[in-house]
Amino acid sequence: MKTRDMKSILFIILVLVPAGIRGQDILDEYIKSGLTNNLALKQKESEYRLSIEALREARALFYPDLSFNARYTVSDGGRVINLPVGDLLNPVYSTLNALTSSHNFPAIENQQIRFLRPHEHETKLRLIQPVFNTDIYYNSKIKKEMTGYGQADVNQYRRELVSEIKKAYYNLSMADGIYSMLQETRKVLSENVRVNRRLVENDKVTRDVLYRSEAELGKFDQDLQEAEKQKVVAAAYFNFLLNRPLTDSVIIKPPVTFPRLSDYTGDYTATALANREEIKKLGQYGTIADLNVKRNQSGVLPDMFLAIDYGYQGETYEFNREAEYAQASAILKWNLFKGFENRSKIRQARIDREIVESELEEAKKQIGLQVLNTMNEMKTSEKGIAAAESTLANAREAFRLTAKRYDQGQASLLEYLDARSTLTRAEESLIISKCRYLSSFAEFEKVTAVNKY
Repeated sequence: MKTRDMKSILFIILVLVPAGIRGQDILDEYIKSGLTNNLALKQKESEYRLSIEALREARALFYPDLSFNARYTVSDGGRVINLPVGDLLNPVYSTLNALTSSHNFPAIENQQIRFLRPHEHETKLRLIQPVFNTDIYYNSKIKKEMTGYGQADVNQYRRELVSEIKKAYYNLSMADGIYSMLQETRKVLSENVRVNRRLVENDKVTRDVLYRSEAELGKFDQDLQEAEKQKVVAAAYFNFLLNRPLTDSVIIKPPVTFPRLSDYTGDYTATALANREEIKKLGQYGTIADLNVKRNQSGVLPDMFLAIDYGYQGETYEFNREAEYAQASAILKWNLFKGFENRSKIRQARIDREIVESELEEAKKQIGLQVLNTMNEMKTSEKGIAAAESTLANAREAFRLTAKRYDQGQASLLEYLDARSTLTRAEESLIISKCRYLSSFAEFEKVTAVNKY
């Protein structure tokens, strides 16, 4: 196949593929980029990973703790116990020596025993294994729920980010459409100034007609500059959401076909309540409050540990069988009274549960209201598009007729400019209506939790 034929086929394919599909593909690519690079989303994901590590830390408390401990102590002074063994035994020994006519029982001195040995060392391995500890158990349960809370928080932000990227894209599309439309309109006004200048040169019209058309062009240039500024700001915000350089160019392909509200007839309030992350987060927070109640109620139970020591100790730093020792202990700790502290903690946890239940009920009503508002907004926007299209058709025909009469000298410049201004406003109104509808649909997707991310 020849290169020219291949180019022709590619051109035909590009023409036949609906512009709306290409535009949606481009927007989908931007959304994927935003979900990958958005800085705020990365922070949320980091917080979620942090909660996972906290869960692993909590679960690690179930395992034994093995540590190595070494101590060498040099002491001087301290308490001393005097043992008068010489005073007690020397008279007996003297008597025995006299009876046996020997010196088999020598005299001994009184003894002093110090509590602190001058030199002492202890080197050991210690193993501690929790056997029964309610704090460790419920702490692990709570950390697990916090991990689920963190995942829901990430998903919520992802859903909101998708909606925000779509609305920013449609806002940029609107700004670009208005700017392009005004540029085309300026060509008409510039041509009018050129024609009026020629007419003045040929003494066909007075100079006030030229001044009026030039003044109208100057005023229009101000509107054009404002539209350009809005386009730059909209592009910068869109790039900000995608974490790209603010001045990067954006491919704008507004969809030609629009989703119709009549296609969405399900119970979207129920869908939102089933899928919205806010409900899931409050449900998990309620579970955490319940676990806190149980943890504090179990505070009346004892904690039990096993401790095993193996090592060496003595007055000299030697490792031999004489210095070797092993020791095992079962440790029971039971807090019998702490000034009613635990009772207050139980009450606080129950109050937290009541607060969560109230917040959950309020959130459900707010979501129902959001769904109702967004659907009404879409209905209004959908009707606004039809009204704007009708207005534009009338304004376009009115301008065509006025321009024709103006060229024939049957309409004044004021009528011509007024008709052109009405057409410009009608074109702008249609652009705004379409983008407003798309933005309201993006909000509808987010509120009802049907958008993909």
